[in-house]
Amino acid sequence: MEKPEYELMYRIETTYWWYTARRWLVMRILRRHLKGSSLAGLDVGCGTGGNIMALNKFSTMSGCDIAPEAVDFCRNRGLTSVVLQDRPDGLPFPDSRFDFVTGFDVMEHIENDARMLADMARVLKPNGLILLTVPAYKSLWSVHDESMHHKRRYDRADLLEKLGAAGFVPERTTHLNAFLMLLIMPVRRLLTLTKRGREMSSDFNLPLPRWLNAIFHVVFCSEWAILRFLPLPFGLSLLCVARKRQ
Repeated sequence: MEKPEYELMYRIETTYWWYTARRWLVMRILRRHLKGSSLAGLDVGCGTGGNIMALNKFSTMSGCDIAPEAVDFCRNRGLTSVVLQDRPDGLPFPDSRFDFVTGFDVMEHIENDARMLADMARVLKPNGLILLTVPAYKSLWSVHDESMHHKRRYDRADLLEKLGAAGFVPERTTHLNAFLMLLIMPVRRLLTLTKRGREMSSDFNLPLPRWLNAIFHVVFCSEWAILRFLPLPFGLSLLCVARKRQ
């Protein structure tokens, strides 16, 4: 990501509906799979630290990011356990260090995502947990992906195959952001048609009035009414919880 995208993330990560609602849902899903107390967690590609602040409420979190700007923004939030990665597909931590690892929309930025998944397995304790969110459907590639420097979008089968090859056993796979998908897709298509070849930016730059931002947050969070019982069969994102083979 470019520096302006990190600056934007830092400004809106605690208020913008996509961040806040996804975090709300992920926290509930993660709590269903994590057992025990005094858990040590790692957020890979932690960005400006919003997710670490939330996860710190029930675990001791570390973070890492390849971008010095992201680490600086985390330090501005008072997050001192965030370090700079020395390479995009490797982690600067010892073997079997963490009880769980998270990666919120980070795998699509990594050229060698298979190597990164293997390194995530390396730093996990036996039977440790991984939770990933990634953008879904290769067919939905748009100017948003280009502006965010994505390498790919994922289909469910691709993600599960790569997790299996890295030594993980899936426990839960679902789509997210299904209810708003039919609204967001045409907007991204329109931006792709009108902005390709010009200066591009993610659709997080689209200003929303406070009331509309609140509605989007509630609609996205309402997916929990289904997710607590069943996976969603479609949506703009994929979420997978998997456990490291012992």
